[in-house]
Amino acid sequence: MSELFSIQLQNRQQQGRDGVWLDLPTTTEQVQTALRQIGISSDNPQGLFISGYFAEEEKRFAISYNMVLASNVDELNFLAAQLETLSAGERAELNAALQAPQSELSSIGKITDFPENVDYYVHLPEVHGPAQLGDYYLNRSGMVDMPEEWKGGIDTAQFGRYVAQQEQGAFTQYGYLVKSGDAWQKVHEGQPVPEEYRVLSFPAPEVLRDSANIPPPVQPETELQKVIPIILNGKDSVERMKEITDRLETGIQELFDSDRYKAYLTTMAKFHNYSFNNTLLIAMQGGQLVAGFNKWKDTFHRTVKKGEKGIKILAPAPYKVKQKMEKLDEQGKPILDKDGKPLTEEKTVQIPAFKVVSVFDVSQTEGEPLPSIAVNELSGSVQDYQDFFKALEQTSPVSIGFEDIEGGAHGYFHLLDNRIAIQEGMSQLQTIKTAIHEIAHAKLHAIDPTDPEQANRPDSRTREVQAESVAYAVCQHYGLDTSEYSFGYVAGWSSGRELAELKASLEIIRSAAHELISALDEHLAELRQQREANLSVAQEAAFALDDGSTLFIQTCDSGYDYTLYDPDNRALDGGQLDAPGLTLPDAGQEALNLLGQTAPVSEVLLGDKLTVFREAAEKANEIPAPVKIPDPAAEPTVTILWSENDKLQDGEIMPLSVANRVFEELDTAQHTEREKDGYTGGWYDKTSFRIDFTMNGQPDNYEGRQDFGDGEGSLIQHIQNYHEYYAKDENWKNFVLHNKGPEAWEQDKAEREMVLTEFIPYLKQHCNLSAMEQTATTALREGQNISPEQAAYYNAVVAYVQDCRPLLNQGQYNLPEPPKLADFDQSLQDYKAQVQAEIAQEAAAAGMTVEEYAAAGFEAPQQGSFSIYQLRNEDSTRDYRFEPYDRLQAAGRTVDKANYTEVYAAPLAAGTTLEDIYRTFNVDHPADFKGHSLSVSDVVVLHQNGQDTAHYCDSVGFQQVPEFLRENPLRTAELSTEQNENMIDGVLNNAPSLGELEAKAKAGEQISLTDLAAAVKAEEKAPKAKKSRTAKPKKPSIRIQLDAAKKELSKQTQPREKTKELEV
Repeated sequence: MSELFSIQLQNRQQQGRDGVWLDLPTTTEQVQTALRQIGISSDNPQGLFISGYFAEEEKRFAISYNMVLASNVDELNFLAAQLETLSAGERAELNAALQAPQSELSSIGKITDFPENVDYYVHLPEVHGPAQLGDYYLNRSGMVDMPEEWKGGIDTAQFGRYVAQQEQGAFTQYGYLVKSGDAWQKVHEGQPVPEEYRVLSFPAPEVLRDSANIPPPVQPETELQKVIPIILNGKDSVERMKEITDRLETGIQELFDSDRYKAYLTTMAKFHNYSFNNTLLIAMQGGQLVAGFNKWKDTFHRTVKKGEKGIKILAPAPYKVKQKMEKLDEQGKPILDKDGKPLTEEKTVQIPAFKVVSVFDVSQTEGEPLPSIAVNELSGSVQDYQDFFKALEQTSPVSIGFEDIEGGAHGYFHLLDNRIAIQEGMSQLQTIKTAIHEIAHAKLHAIDPTDPEQANRPDSRTREVQAESVAYAVCQHYGLDTSEYSFGYVAGWSSGRELAELKASLEIIRSAAHELISALDEHLAELRQQREANLSVAQEAAFALDDGSTLFIQTCDSGYDYTLYDPDNRALDGGQLDAPGLTLPDAGQEALNLLGQTAPVSEVLLGDKLTVFREAAEKANEIPAPVKIPDPAAEPTVTILWSENDKLQDGEIMPLSVANRVFEELDTAQHTEREKDGYTGGWYDKTSFRIDFTMNGQPDNYEGRQDFGDGEGSLIQHIQNYHEYYAKDENWKNFVLHNKGPEAWEQDKAEREMVLTEFIPYLKQHCNLSAMEQTATTALREGQNISPEQAAYYNAVVAYVQDCRPLLNQGQYNLPEPPKLADFDQSLQDYKAQVQAEIAQEAAAAGMTVEEYAAAGFEAPQQGSFSIYQLRNEDSTRDYRFEPYDRLQAAGRTVDKANYTEVYAAPLAAGTTLEDIYRTFNVDHPADFKGHSLSVSDVVVLHQNGQDTAHYCDSVGFQQVPEFLRENPLRTAELSTEQNENMIDGVLNNAPSLGELEAKAKAGEQISLTDLAAAVKAEEKAPKAKKSRTAKPKKPSIRIQLDAAKKELSKQTQPREKTKELEV
């Protein structure tokens, strides 16, 4: 026998611990072994419950998780044995039946009967959508008899939807399912589990220690710290008082060691209402809990051990003396005698004084145990935290708020705004510690507006010592963890300060701690009294336990009715308590005892909190209505759960795109009506809805509520606005952080981000597809005035939408490009093919791929070239020859193009470098090269990508010389003119030309013979003008060709009617 699936068993009294997994089918022995592991026996069978369900992927059944948890071990064991007989195909059929909408398999008993009813369904495991179903019936079932050529024209998806609707079949993850028409055979449902499958038997309890007369292990008592009393040697009270005062001064000076200082603050936390002197004396002598000899005897029924020396403290010892004082009238003015002198009278006055007395520490006594030697500690529960923080807010002299503080600080007291800020997202313990620290600052170190110099305000180090010391003492008083506090810096702070200043600062710390503790105790008592008062008159309440479970209890005719819920608010157990005489708190505790719950109560829920819990519990335990599993290839649907608008019906279902439009229309209409003067109708029409959809291949649903009339518009816009608002709302953020903690806030943020970045775009894409489909189907339906090309286009759009919806539902959001009307115009397609062929030819001619050619703007790249320049062989260039570039610069010379002659020019092969050129023109001169070998002072100019760069051949390598390319302005102007005449001579022609001189002579003007001689000489030197050749026309770019072709086409083709293309 091998396991089919597993269930997890758990003990209600051990919630929070892992349960034990039990494989089914199983045996009685295996069940008892599992029960022993979780502490279940015949003494506590009510503690057993099923908390989990698991099966391996190939064996998994789509049985409802809650259905399994609500069953029992014997029923599930019988179910596993029955399902073990199924074949793989029958298991798939069962899963399909479990997933089908409105499935009859709604209980464990019905599922147990499935092996007897495998013929109740017809199951097509390979069919998952309408198109596959249509193809099956048309081509494979043998049920459709028609010529094959006719079948090609049938839309299989539409045919499949029609068939599924007619026979009421269902598409599921496990295939298509339809009832066969056979009757369901009820065999085991409603019958007891057969004897051979009953395996639940509770083991006998283990022998308890007390019943076996075995003494319990001795728990060692906590060893109390030993006290070291001060021994005084004075003969009388005056001497003893002097001794104790000296000891105090020494104690203050020795106090500021880190460990001693913490010990003093710990003592102060316990004796915060004692004076500073006595607090320090008790700390110096190691006291834990002190009282006088008689108080130990009379109040605590304990006696001081023989031979113990008392701890010395100071007690008030005032004495009275008689003094002559001026007699005063009712207004407090002196009464004068007849001579104008003040009258006197004798009065008894009390003079304050102190004496040394002895008290004893608890460690010096013996007798009855104390109920507690500590103050009330915070348990760390949610309720304690909330009450304590509320008490802190009531105690604080300024307001307290939460914010994101830069720089890593836990909090700060804002001096000017008079407010306290605390870092959001911290633990409850750290939040309380920080609040106490900042309240101490607010009480002790606020700015005095009447003192511009702030002369009485302590320095920053003192302020920090005082605030941290107060926080430590208050936290110690309430039992909060203070292990991370460190006072190593107090020694440095106290060094060099006068004794009076140190004592004054310590008294400030003691007084502030005492004031804070007293105020907190008062506020906490008020809060607890108020809660107890509310609880005493309440008819119902919920007790939240530390392990996450909750007990709900309410009054009934016979006393009380109670229910226990797990951390997920699912009902576990319950009953009635026939004890009407008990108070609600006592009845709650009794119910917890009956249920075997030992976890302490962390919070009592009343009022709004109780309402929130009840709503959550109702939702967690409601029997969900059968939800139709959406077609994985269909548009999401919207179900109206309920609506105040009379145009919508409860339970009405419509496609998402229709609901999106209808919601917008109803919202706009209500909003418009509401804005009219004199409107007396309802303010909003609330509408609750559910969207059923398939996202990332998984069926899912989203529930929400839209209030028509608030102006939010469409359904999708409402969902988007709702989540954008709460994602940014600081009040909501503070509420979640304060009540649920940082992890809950991070989860809330992640869920809203998913809705905004995935779910909303997913819904919008579905609506876009619906808009395309609607436009296309409308055009096809009206159909008289559309061309064959348009009909083909619209049919392609419908097919495109049907193909895209399954892709979108599977999580593919980058959908293929939609069809375009131009794709169905044959003349345009022919022309497009022609252009593509020409582009391919041009790209090949340019030695490029089509993609490279397109990236280059459909232009062939221009080949680069280079030129070599060498110095003119003249006297003026002698000092430039073969000179390294740095020596030219040192001499103040530049590389001037006017001193050079171009001796060679050639195309630049791809990949050629300057060093390649240097090597070629030194080692292997080209035949047409007439200059000398390339050497120092020569210049190479590279012409690449429409740009020129000049490079000076240096003694080592090349130097770029931009100045070589800078032209003489006069020369540039002349070259411009000469280029127009095709007469480049390389000479600056500042003198008149021969033609100009001849024109002047003919006009009767005088001319210079020198100018005439120079002009004749220049004419002879000038090269003959070459006959200009007609340049070969450059082939126009593809863009120019396209523009020209379009113009030509528009001349030949009659204008068509403009058609609106669909918008995605």
